[in-house]
Amino acid sequence: MKWTKEQTDAIYEKGSNILVAAAAGSGKTAVLVERIINKIINEKIDIDSLLVVTFTNAAAAEMKERVLNAIYKIIDNNEADEATILHLERQITLINKAQICTIDSFCLDVIRNNFFEIDISPNFRIADTAEIELLKQDVLEELFEEKYEEENEEFQELIKTYTSYRDDTPLKDLILKIYTYIESNPYPLDWLQNQIEKFNIKDIKQDFSKTEWGKILLSQIGEELEDEIKKLQAERQRLSVDSELEAYERIFSSDLQQLETLSGNLDNWNKAYTLANNIEFLKWPSSRKITNPEKDRAKDIRDKIKKDFTSKRDKIFTSKSEEANQDLIDMYHILVKLQNLIIDFDKQYEFRKKEKNIVDFSDIEHLALKVLVGGQKEPVPMYPRGQKEPVPMSPVAKKYRDKFVEIAIDEYQDSNLLQEYILTTISRGNNIFMVGDVKQSIYKFRQAMPELFLSKYKQYSGDKKNRSQCTQW
Repeated sequence: MKWTKEQTDAIYEKGSNILVAAAAGSGKTAVLVERIINKIINEKIDIDSLLVVTFTNAAAAEMKERVLNAIYKIIDNNEADEATILHLERQITLINKAQICTIDSFCLDVIRNNFFEIDISPNFRIADTAEIELLKQDVLEELFEEKYEEENEEFQELIKTYTSYRDDTPLKDLILKIYTYIESNPYPLDWLQNQIEKFNIKDIKQDFSKTEWGKILLSQIGEELEDEIKKLQAERQRLSVDSELEAYERIFSSDLQQLETLSGNLDNWNKAYTLANNIEFLKWPSSRKITNPEKDRAKDIRDKIKKDFTSKRDKIFTSKSEEANQDLIDMYHILVKLQNLIIDFDKQYEFRKKEKNIVDFSDIEHLALKVLVGGQKEPVPMYPRGQKEPVPMSPVAKKYRDKFVEIAIDEYQDSNLLQEYILTTISRGNNIFMVGDVKQSIYKFRQAMPELFLSKYKQYSGDKKNRSQCTQW
């Protein structure tokens, strides 16, 4: 196969982290396989010194088969010297225990081989989805029954906030939804607490635009305004070429002036709130004398812009700064109570699993991380904000770090933060090879974080020290 320059670079480059960004069908996986073959044949690296993480078992099996076929082809055609042939024959034996597998399979191997490092029985079993769902429901029922009997005040307030008079199912569903979501984080309960603390406003008088939530909302409206202003400018320019359409051009100029003024004052919540809610779109002129069809096209474009802006404004600018801060404070007190209930659920759920000697699929990755970091905890998250210091490393992690010459990750766009943490823990800082296409990220419902891919793409593209590289085609 003839490789492009970019593909060749991706196959042979070493000594740095590499991110390959390429579209579907462009040969990303073929490049990954070729890179593995090159390391085996030319760099004389044993295949069990590589960790290759695929997204499915089928993909792992296919990758092993492709590597084996390449090895057999060289041996059968006598395309190498005797020493290389002996090395390749050794790889045929080693490939059965090579770590070309899913992240779950790797994590399970870590746990099985190091169960004595953590508080878990060596003969644990992985419960199926149906069993886990039933267990969660049982734990919730028991927990709610306890709270009702205790007449717990916090619990009673949550019932009033989230449920109807006769049905507490919405609160149960909310607990399970949050619990499932946070499991993709290295330390779920710590992450949850960090997020809830963002609602803990200390000064009700502070400008809401300076809070994290204010920044997010203003960023959203800012992006919307930028897009709408460009459309208005383009349409005004088109109308300006015909003097017959001057009245319509003035309408667009009025809209532009108002939206540009708002866009320039998004650094102060109350000012932005006032400007946004005082925006008035002038009535569209009606004249049968003007027959130019451009007026109708322009009206359709303006109506769409007006509708989109009004919808976004009515959702974001609902209250002034102090009132918005008070809403966050009120929400914080409720969220703390919800957090306490989730913690109680977690304790009982973990106890019941231990009692049954079972783990769920999320436990596999969390237990592996516990083995690798020796029970220590780092501030969450490590990514995508970047990593200044090495991850805390247990002797087990050091063993894996010394063993794996390279860690290759296929379909990197579908990784989550917990998986990122695990693989970073056993990397050497300059030996991770990732391939993917952020446009193909389809597992958001499983807490995949395409933001990790985008963050690395930006970081590696600007890496001046050549420790990390980004290749695309």
